[in-house]
Amino acid sequence: MPEDWRWFGAHRPAQLTATPRYRATVARVLLGSLLRIVLVIVSVVLAMPAITWLSIATRLSLYQLAPLTLAVLVTGSVLIVVILAKWVRSMRNARAEALREELGGRVFGSPGMVLAAVEKYGRGRVEAGARGEMSTALLLELLLRIPGVTVYHGLQFPGNDDADVDHAVVFRNIVYLLDSKLYRWGQYEWSISGEKDLIVRSDGYGRGTANWMHVAAHGYQRLLGPQVEVVPMVLIHGRKVSVGRRSLSSRGVHMLTAGEAMERIGNTIHGALEIGKDNPAVRDALAGKLKAA
Repeated sequence: MPEDWRWFGAHRPAQLTATPRYRATVARVLLGSLLRIVLVIVSVVLAMPAITWLSIATRLSLYQLAPLTLAVLVTGSVLIVVILAKWVRSMRNARAEALREELGGRVFGSPGMVLAAVEKYGRGRVEAGARGEMSTALLLELLLRIPGVTVYHGLQFPGNDDADVDHAVVFRNIVYLLDSKLYRWGQYEWSISGEKDLIVRSDGYGRGTANWMHVAAHGYQRLLGPQVEVVPMVLIHGRKVSVGRRSLSSRGVHMLTAGEAMERIGNTIHGALEIGKDNPAVRDALAGKLKAA
């Protein structure tokens, strides 16, 4: 859980500036919700005399029309609850959008670009990959609590125009290259097969999946230079997933569950806050490698 991460507790959430656009959205949503609630209340109030007139016209007692009265009151109450729920959701969405706008200069690219490869890899596999990427993107937004952190989604894969590096987290001269995976339950670890790193189930089930993050790390290391530390990682999402004893591949790629990766990345960056200087050249180089959405 984020609350258990040392770096998470050491940094306050990213602050939201109440821009004119945000204030206008809040005012519009609030006014719309109030008008709907007033309309429901007026409708319920007007329904009461209508039921009385109905009683007179049909010669039915108000007691006999009690179920109708109750239905009107219950319907009105339900509509007010629905309006309030939509208001809360709209306010939450408005705040999230405003916060994303506030942090727009620190997040680049679009997660989930793997969806464009449906014909090549199949819908089920691609949609699972996209869910993994979106899950990681949401987690990486938490790292923006730390000043100086920049996040990238969808970077070019060195030497392969059809592939991409799902995400990158940059802090000064540290670059984490991240590959998101969404797996079924089980324990996963590294194996070796020729020039490939293989992600396998620890119990031996299945054939394993080739992973080329070491190639991506080598390519970006050449691009960024020896003064930059490039750390390749595979983040595993899924219910009841874990990483086995072989969590570091022979080619230097780390494998962690998403929560473990976030804890390690955040703690490392937090510990380096007083070390080194900002390096805009690293950010510029990665911005030049973003794939078109």
